Amino acid sequence: KGGGRMKKILKLVAILFSTFLIVGCSKPKITKEQQDNVVMWIARGYEVKEVEFISFTKNDSTGTYILKVKINNDDSMVSTLSIFHYESLNSQDGLIALSPREDFESIIKKKRLNHNDTVSISNIKIKYLGER
Repeated sequence: KGGGRMKKILKLVAILFSTFLIVGCSKPKITKEQQDNVVMWIARGYEVKEVEFISFTKNDSTGTYILKVKINNDDSMVSTLSIFHYESLNSQDGLIALSPREDFESIIKKKRLNHNDTVSISNIKIKYLGER
């Protein structure tokens, strides 16, 4: 008779465990404004015509956000950006280095801007996440 109770407990444990798995691999949200800010960071250092946002994930063990972008619709210009503080995405001020560096050498600006210099992104085509 005691076997039924054990099955109930195991079932409960299984449900709890799967709930934790879902939470552990959560996909964070990134707004259009935040994506625009990242484009500004890139545009301060590089000659960009197009930025495509491929993915935005969070590494739960390090707490780092990973943003994958493709530049100028060129498959050889795909960079993975590490963002250590989610709040920094809310700021237009910033500079970011695309890596591996040699893949982006050809589009590095002759005169790089400072992290808070005004930069226009109105002429840059942006493919936002979730807009496929």
